[in-house]
Amino acid sequence: MQHKIPAVFMRGGTSRAVFFTQAAMQPYDAATRDAIILTALGSPDPHGRQIDGLGGGISSLSKAAIIGSCDSPEADVTFNFAQVDVHRPFVDWSGTCGNMSAAVGPFAIDEGLVQPVEPVTRVWVLATNTGKRYIAHVPVRDGRAAVEGNTTVDGVPGTGAGIALEYLEPGGTLGGELLPTGQSRQQIILTDGRQVSVSLVDAALPMVYVRAEELGVDATLLAPQLDADTGLQALLEEIRCHAAVLLGLADDVQQATETVKAVPKIALVAPAADYTSSAGKAIAAESIDLVARAISMRNTHRTFPGTASMCTAVAAAVEGTVVHEVARPERGARLRLGHPAGIMEIAAQVHQKDGIWQVESVTTQRTARRIMEGAILVPQSTMAGKPWFNAC
Repeated sequence: MQHKIPAVFMRGGTSRAVFFTQAAMQPYDAATRDAIILTALGSPDPHGRQIDGLGGGISSLSKAAIIGSCDSPEADVTFNFAQVDVHRPFVDWSGTCGNMSAAVGPFAIDEGLVQPVEPVTRVWVLATNTGKRYIAHVPVRDGRAAVEGNTTVDGVPGTGAGIALEYLEPGGTLGGELLPTGQSRQQIILTDGRQVSVSLVDAALPMVYVRAEELGVDATLLAPQLDADTGLQALLEEIRCHAAVLLGLADDVQQATETVKAVPKIALVAPAADYTSSAGKAIAAESIDLVARAISMRNTHRTFPGTASMCTAVAAAVEGTVVHEVARPERGARLRLGHPAGIMEIAAQVHQKDGIWQVESVTTQRTARRIMEGAILVPQSTMAGKPWFNAC
């Protein structure tokens, strides 16, 4: 026997997630809720395939979200995002997702949580994981969120209806400042005694940046090549965990390794350079302002996480960061980020006031599509608190 929970399978930008309404999840406690989400995605899977669920075996395809009506006059709906570990029974609610942010507005409109207005509906969203708000400008046709259009997103085949995302005052998601340690750059001492220069920036989500050159890495390599370098991945994870400690998310590196997986994310950055995208397209150095590769849940992202791209655009504007150092100086407010699948453009309004860096807004554009709707089927043993991975 299996239990049915209403759900929708959504694509947002270059990610996918299982969406639930708050009403559908309301009857369940936190443990049961997480068990439902793990089952929906097919985690944990020691083979890394998520063969028994809707996950795709990598972090960008292993996500869920709960969308609810908002009681506050400052937002229409709430967006509670879950990053699901592929290999372990772990659901991380500490961060948010810029790509899936694009799917929240269309989902809310089609579920009747927001009244549609043609030709564009402004959906005010409160991202509960970070406490930050954004506006999704959703094209609407015949009372439903539009799907077809002329907007392209590198990493997504075809075209779709463009959804503009406008993040308002995204700095300090951890409750502090844009530069959470008060420094634009600092040194991290690794276990082997090496020192590495990093920048910790918190806009839309906390990020740690390191120059690829300092680690002896070619930043134009694609995700499978970077993932195959196990030594590099171990090094990046150690740097990320040191950053988690500096951010106050863990007491030590070991604790960060075990319990702080989704944030901060880490990115390699380098000056603009020629490279070939994962689709075989030639990316010219003149068409981008920097090269960046993001690692999420120990996997190199096949494109670049949406919120991470916003943070990167902000970091490029803050003098003294390693991102500012490698970015093209004449880029202006708009950053053209070269990622494995192509180019992403993000605009950031950043300024200094009384010596403190502040962000007014960050904007970008994505597409989204409702792929499937119906119900997630969950075995009764899982609903009873005895999922297969706890059976013994």
